[in-house]
Amino acid sequence: MSETVLIVDDQAEVADGIAAALMRAGRQVIVCYDAESAQLVVETIPVFAVISDVRLTGPFRFEGLDFLDHLGRHAPEARVALVSGMVTPELEVESLRRGAIAVLQKPFEIADIENILASGNGSGDATLVRIPTLDEIIGRGVVRTRFQPIVRVATEEVMGFESLAGITIESFLARPDLLFLYAERKGRVIDLELTCMVSALRSGAALREQGRLFMNLHPAVLGSGERVREALTIEAARWGIPLRCIVLELTEQAALGKDDAVLEAIDDLREQGIRFAFDDVGMAYSHLPAIERVRPSYLKVSQHFGSGFEADPTRTKLVRSILSLAR
Repeated sequence: MSETVLIVDDQAEVADGIAAALMRAGRQVIVCYDAESAQLVVETIPVFAVISDVRLTGPFRFEGLDFLDHLGRHAPEARVALVSGMVTPELEVESLRRGAIAVLQKPFEIADIENILASGNGSGDATLVRIPTLDEIIGRGVVRTRFQPIVRVATEEVMGFESLAGITIESFLARPDLLFLYAERKGRVIDLELTCMVSALRSGAALREQGRLFMNLHPAVLGSGERVREALTIEAARWGIPLRCIVLELTEQAALGKDDAVLEAIDDLREQGIRFAFDDVGMAYSHLPAIERVRPSYLKVSQHFGSGFEADPTRTKLVRSILSLAR
């Protein structure tokens, strides 16, 4: 099994250079260019060692120190070294206190890092994994949409298609849950949601005559003022999709709340013909308190409760309750 070494630096040329120099058999090198993606890596993948810059977004912040705290919670056994262009005694003391085993002054020798890694137990081929930044994901057009049919059980008729967002490059961020968690930590959920929406409308144009297009939407996006309404109307018109064919599924990732801007946006979109659905009813944040105001056309039962519910008395009661509410 290979040893995983994580490199974190916001300067791509520095991070990529270190990664290339550390490549060898038995080692997987993962490169991140911001703290948020690096946090997700250590929460998801076991890492043997971490080499991180102290400053990741500018000269006045020390995210590397905060990252040490994160590593202490999620990868306490990892060997960690911080690097900086200006190592002070105070920085070194604080870094060691938070769990680093070394602090290196830039420029440094790769041999210094190899001494810190002190590895040699890994096996397998050398592999290099670059984690794309959110700017790359949004700006390079790598977001793609697949569709799965929504079928009426009674008639086996296809009544619509649910859009599933993903990215075309190999990355652990290809998992939608991690991709949107990354965007949330970057404070850019709206940017990612609108990118996915545009992709779904472009890709779904060919299906517009066969059924409605269901698109997931984080509730926070509706509070973005005109952005979501403009994106919907402009892109739908561009691809010849009537607004009455669009269903926005409000996801359970955040509470719908009583935000006037959100509720007004829902009213406005509904008046234009767009329908709404509550996604994954029964999980995480519940939108049911807002059911009278939103008046969703669909309630989608969470897979957790819906799968195999007929064999579980408790799940059967929950599904029947939701069905009764929908009627």
